[in-house]
Order: sequence, then structure tokens, then C-alpha cells
Amino acid sequence: MVIRDDRPGRRLDRRVLGTNVPAWLGPETLADPTFRSTTVASGVTTARMPGGSWSNGYDWLACENGDDGCFWTWAARPSDFAAFLRATGLAGVWTVSINASAQSSAAAVAFFNGSVDDDRAIGVDRDGVDWQTVGTWARLRAAHGNPDPVRIETWEVGNEVYGGRPDAGGEQCASFGWEDVWTCDGTEYVRGDERHDGFLDHRRAMVAVDPSIRVGAVGVGDPASWSEWGHEVIESAGEGLDFYIVHQYGFDRSPPGDEAVRRPADMWPALLDSVRSALPETVPIAVTEYNLVSFEAGDTDRSMTRAMNALYVADSIGQFAVGGVELANHWNLANGTTSSGTDYGMIDVRDGSVFPQYHAMSLWGATGAQLLELEVSNAIDDVRIYPTRRADGSLAVILINVGAAPTSLDIGLAGTAPTVNGTLRTLRADDLRADDLIEDDPIAVTAADGQPLTMDLPAWSLSLLEVAPRG
Repeated sequence: MVIRDDRPGRRLDRRVLGTNVPAWLGPETLADPTFRSTTVASGVTTARMPGGSWSNGYDWLACENGDDGCFWTWAARPSDFAAFLRATGLAGVWTVSINASAQSSAAAVAFFNGSVDDDRAIGVDRDGVDWQTVGTWARLRAAHGNPDPVRIETWEVGNEVYGGRPDAGGEQCASFGWEDVWTCDGTEYVRGDERHDGFLDHRRAMVAVDPSIRVGAVGVGDPASWSEWGHEVIESAGEGLDFYIVHQYGFDRSPPGDEAVRRPADMWPALLDSVRSALPETVPIAVTEYNLVSFEAGDTDRSMTRAMNALYVADSIGQFAVGGVELANHWNLANGTTSSGTDYGMIDVRDGSVFPQYHAMSLWGATGAQLLELEVSNAIDDVRIYPTRRADGSLAVILINVGAAPTSLDIGLAGTAPTVNGTLRTLRADDLRADDLIEDDPIAVTAADGQPLTMDLPAWSLSLLEVAPRG
């Protein structure tokens, strides 16, 4: 196989290296210097806030002020998130509540992005609340420790609205629904009804505050599922659909390790093809939640804290890159131990240590922003190869061996000088159920006279091949 480093390649959107930062981590964790430095070292680029299903119940203003209208006055406030973004340099993604008014969502945009001297009126909402001016909420941000705008350019309206509970969202909701939302109808979600603002109302009010932002609508991987939810959203939103949101987990419960590590190569291409068959060509896809297991109660084997999840996450990111996904947010940066003993997070909030999936994100953080073409004549079923080029011209190639046996691999470089020097860094697992990965010493790899680079990949391993720039 040959990496075409003599060609430009195509853009790899670095926002696929995103994560979720939930409000239940609390202000102390988000302000902790060690937690912040561990976050930066992970290689993540974006942080989705304020936290999955919590987003539909998180009253941003009440939580900012610590009012009774906030269900979780002990949790992180918007100003805590703003300070975290400033300290880490991450880009933000914010999910506004579909249960809130459009003007409340617009005021949230003003809080993060607005200028203190902006006297544009936001307007009166459907309940008669006057949301004053953009500057009103920018001044609140400044008073709470963030004098300058902390720009959030990417916004979502609601979290998994299709999964509403019947007692709140009506008869179209599934009996096992989990979201506290007012509808499970895709058309109503987009257009609203006589008592609720829909996606388009929220987007219109939010963009009026900051025309540069992009606002995404909640979708599903199979647009025909959940009572045609995806088709209804796409049709109803029309040109107002800045991007289409998908959440997808590999399994409902702890999977066998060999199935876990092979799932991304089958699941993601099929899902992306399904979505693109219904989406307008110009609308990007954002996978703002993904992980190995969806229901924590089903992960009784703690699969998400084991080596298998490192391979699963690493290959998922590669599939996003190849599949042209614009934005992806792993669930989540840190979570805490659940009732079943598992943990969705990359960082253990108990002691600051990291779970195996952290290393998958970190290796991808060392790659470049150009995805190069790979010419394959002798494919190896268990090996995934994702070649990238950095801004300085060096190559950074992700190599994943999902097989139970070591593999020897030859990789040619089409555009290199006669002598090629590289370094191979490898993390491996002796058992897919191991709690950590083993890091081998870096290995120098050299090829002369146009010969391919030859390397050995251990079983169940993640590797990063780095090759110096040509010349």
C-alpha cells in the first residue's frame, strides 16, 4: 500500500476531536489546574455543553444566578464553562433547551458572544418576559469573571428530542422515552406550536444576536426511524438547517471485545450513507455524542473503561475523518462512576487518572489537518490506516490493529526523498478487557532507495507513525 504524500489530500476537520463537558462535573473540577492541563494534553478541540439530557432542563440564566429555577444550583454555571474554554483554548458547542423560549436562547448567545455596549433589543418572549438587550447579558458575563466575549460559534437546539417521555411529549413518544420535552413529532420540533417555540424560532432569534453562528437540529441515524423523525426535521427545516445532529453508540450493553473493536468499520459508513441519502448535499453531519455503550446500566462489564474502547474510539474518529463528518463529540471528557461501575469519561474524576480511550484521542491529537489518499493493493483485514499531513509537511499516520495477532506491514510513500526516516509510537493491550494500555518504546523506522517502510504492529494496538518532511 502507498500513501500519496505527493498529492494535496483533503481537509480533515479537527472538530471531529471533540468531547462533551457535563455540568455535573461542578465548578471546582472545571477550575482545577490539573484537570485543565489533562484536558489540553488529550488533544480534544471542542467541548459540547452543558450535558446531554441535562440540556433540556438546564435553565442557563437561573443556573448562572443560582436561582431556584435551576434544578442543579451546585452544578457548573455558564460562567464556569466560559472560564474553562478560555483556560483550555477549546472551542465551545452549546445545547439550548427546546423547552425554553427563543428569546431565552438568544440571550444565551448574547451572554457568551455579545459586547457589553450592544444595546440591540432581544425582545419579549411568548410568556411576556422582556429579555432586554444583548449588552444586558454580556454585562452579566463580565460581572461574573469573563469581561471579554467567549465566542461559541456552534449551537444545538435540544438534546435527543425524539426520545421524549409520553407524559410530557405526547402519544408519538416511545413508552421508554427519557427526555423531558414537549413533543416527539419532528415537524412540531422544527416549527413549534401555539404554546412552544420550535427549532426555527430559536434559530431565528439566536442568529439575530450573532449572524456568524451556526445552529443545528436534532436528527437520527436512520431518518425513517422514530416515526419518520429525520425526514420530518429535514423537510421542515429547509434552508434553516445549518447542520444535522446524530447520536450513536456501538452497543446497548457490554459487548465481546472482538465485536467492539470491529464495530466502527461496519457501523459508521452505513450510518453516514443512510443520513446522506436524505440530507441536502450542502448540509454537514455532526455526531455530537458517541461511545461504546449507550446505557450505563447495561455496561456491567465496564467495557467503556477497558482497552477495547481505546480501539473503538480511535477507529471511530478515523471513520469520521474518512466519512467527511464536520463535528464529533465523544461522550464524555469526564463523568464519574455510574451505578453499574462503568464510566463514560476519558478522565477519572476521582483521582485525575485517565482511561484507555483517552490515549486514542491523544494520538489523534498529534495528527495533521490534511487527510491523504491511501492506495491499497494488499489490504490487511484487521488493520486500519489513516494517513495525515501536518502543516510543516511531516506525516502522521494512525495505525490500528484490531486483530488478536501481530501483523507485519509495508507502507510506501509516493512523494518522499530516497531515504525516509520515521518513528513509530505504539500502545497495545495484552487483553481487550485490560484496564490500561501498555506503551512500548518508540521505534525508528527507515527506508532507502524508494523501498517501503516496514513495521510490526502488535495485536490490539494503536500506533502513530511520524515521518519527517520531504527534503
